[in-house]
This record gives sequence, C-alpha cells and structure tokens, in this order.
Amino acid sequence: MVKVLQQNTWIDDRFFLKSCARARVDQGNTNHPAYGTWTADFMLRQNKSGVFLGKYLNDPRVSWRHKRREMMAIAGILPVAKWLAKIKQRSVVSCRLCKRAREQCCASTENLPEETCGHINSAFCDGMATTVTAAHHFIWRHLYASIQAAQTPSSKLRFVTPDKESSMTTLWQEEEFKQICSRKSLPEKEADIQKNDRCERARKGTL
Repeated sequence: MVKVLQQNTWIDDRFFLKSCARARVDQGNTNHPAYGTWTADFMLRQNKSGVFLGKYLNDPRVSWRHKRREMMAIAGILPVAKWLAKIKQRSVVSCRLCKRAREQCCASTENLPEETCGHINSAFCDGMATTVTAAHHFIWRHLYASIQAAQTPSSKLRFVTPDKESSMTTLWQEEEFKQICSRKSLPEKEADIQKNDRCERARKGTL
C-alpha cells in the first residue's frame, strides 16, 4: 500500500487494481482472486501472451462453437460434472468419462476423480488419455517442424529426440552424449555452462 501511495497509482482505478494484484502475487497471496473473480484474473494477467487468445477469438475462420467452448472454459462454466453440481443440475461430481472407460475394461469404478475442465483435458482422465496424448504429440511435432524450418545455417540447435521422448539416463546410454561428459557429472557441467552464459551476457550488457 505504501508503494502504491508513493507512486500515485491510487488515483487511477485501473492502475490501482493492477498495483494491488502485483503486490498480492509478490507476497504469495494467491488463495483468492485479485480482481474479484478467477476469470478476471486470467484475462487481465500481464505479459502472458493474452494477445494470442484475443486473435483466436476474433478470427473469423474459427467457428462460433469453438469460440463459445473456449470462453466457457475461461469463465469456468463448461458443463462438466463439477460445474453442474455447483448449479444444482447434477448430484455427483465424479468423472463420467473415467467411469465409462473403466466399465468397458471391467475395472472398479470406485474413487473416481472429479470431472473438471482440467481433468478431462489431461491424460489422467481414463476416457480421454489416448486423445490428449495424441494431441500433445501432434502439437510437439508441429512445434518441432516450425523450429526446424526457422533455423538458419549457422544455428547450433539440434533436436536429438524428434520422434520420441527420452529421459536423461536413456540419452546418456548413447556414445555421443558420453563424449560430452559422464551422466554423473552432468549437473556440474550444466551449472558451469549456465554460469559462463550469465557472465557472457553480463559482459555484453544483455543480462
């Protein structure tokens, strides 16, 4: 509050709200929305690429059905079981997709997770795991192809696992990685590289 008064941002309601929101985040006080609702917090969040969401919602090529679904998800009113129970339109909040998937493989339907927007869009949902995983892989391949296409001949960036995911232990079973350093000394090597990078950036004045 002292900082707000010193900066005279309290005169303008919009700047005052932003100052309060930033202060609450800095203090770790994020148990309650800063702008009144979680939806407002999400939409007013600064420097989080919100412009891309705006472009998507304003794109005439995107169908209204897709835009409506996106806006419902942002507002927290997507008709999942958790929301339907909140507005007294459903008595239980358990995930219907998980229940159906478990019934099909004759598994127990006890202790089902809550059906929320986040749950059904994650691989933790038994009924959506295959679809979500396929979407993840499609997006990754698209990003990989885009980065590859944008590379210049002088670029030193090289993807070593474009077609699959690998752990660091699996990567270090290959000879070319062992030549860099041992798997055991990798954390020290990484720390040295980061330190040298910070020093180089500080020298150039880009830190």
